[in-house]
Amino acid sequence: MAQFRFAFLLQLARDEREDAARKMQEAQASWLTAQGKFQQLDGYRAEYRARLTAQNQGGMTVAQWRDYQLFLGKLDEACSLQQQEIQRLELRYQQLRAVWQEKDRKVSAFEALQQRHDKAELLREGKQEQKLLDEFNSRLKRN
Repeated sequence: MAQFRFAFLLQLARDEREDAARKMQEAQASWLTAQGKFQQLDGYRAEYRARLTAQNQGGMTVAQWRDYQLFLGKLDEACSLQQQEIQRLELRYQQLRAVWQEKDRKVSAFEALQQRHDKAELLREGKQEQKLLDEFNSRLKRN
């Protein structure tokens, strides 16, 4: 059977697809980690607000109130920044996913070419065998 002449390109495309998949998985892990961090921050913010409410019912000084408000503002800002980071990482993941999909289509195209090549080679070999059998049978009949 003749070798598939695009075998090197097929292997290169497979390697590129694997590399793209690895990068996509790393981006997804970063995105999910960022979401986890946001959930932690948001939980802490909710807990701190609940503490403020409880403390406020028992009474607090103006300085304590101001400190709570300043810290809540910092938590709000941290949550906002973390949401921006989540959006950035999600966009990066989507971009890398699109790259992986393109690499996968390229591999599929080369694999389709290889299948056609293999099918054509089997057909050619079958015809070659049939030709040899026909020649052998015709020689037997002559002898």
